[in-house]
Amino acid sequence: MSLDNDNAEPAARADLDALSSMGKRPVDAVNRIVPMAMRELLHGLRTNWRVVQHPPLDTIDQGMELGIADLLGLSVENLSKFLLLEDAGGLLILLVSKGIVRPDLHQVREVVGCRRLHMASAATLHQCLDTVPGRVSLLDLLDHQGQVDTVVLDGNLIATDQQTALPLGSDDVSVCLPGSCLPELARKLVSRVFILPES
Repeated sequence: MSLDNDNAEPAARADLDALSSMGKRPVDAVNRIVPMAMRELLHGLRTNWRVVQHPPLDTIDQGMELGIADLLGLSVENLSKFLLLEDAGGLLILLVSKGIVRPDLHQVREVVGCRRLHMASAATLHQCLDTVPGRVSLLDLLDHQGQVDTVVLDGNLIATDQQTALPLGSDDVSVCLPGSCLPELARKLVSRVFILPES
């Protein structure tokens, strides 16, 4: 099920009208699924965004098997991958990369200016973002500000107005919004935002 914000395009509004004709109230549904602070953050971006409910996903591979790109109404190339990284000094870095390919951590180290990076442990994910491996999202930072202060964005992902998806506090709800608005979104959540060069 896809629920759109009030700025939705006419084609997307048709889904809302269909829900309304079935006796459902999509705006109320969005209000229940998306917390007030998150709605204010997303509305502040002044762009179209939509909420999509989908089968629960724990891994990218599982998502590919279920055809998550089609369920989200996105191309596979515009899916986002989120990795919480930690450097040798304990700095936590959220990497947001494009597509399902393995990101280049050497490039991340160069941009951020650190020598070694590794995946954050499950314990760190739980302590800092109250989540588990496979369920990390840029939107997690809203309720956990100060825990992760550095975001690295894939330049290829933000170079387009095509939508990408950000998991919303669970494994079965995502917010879809243009990749080009991710830098502004990240700057509202952390103090340091780096952008990897486009390839």
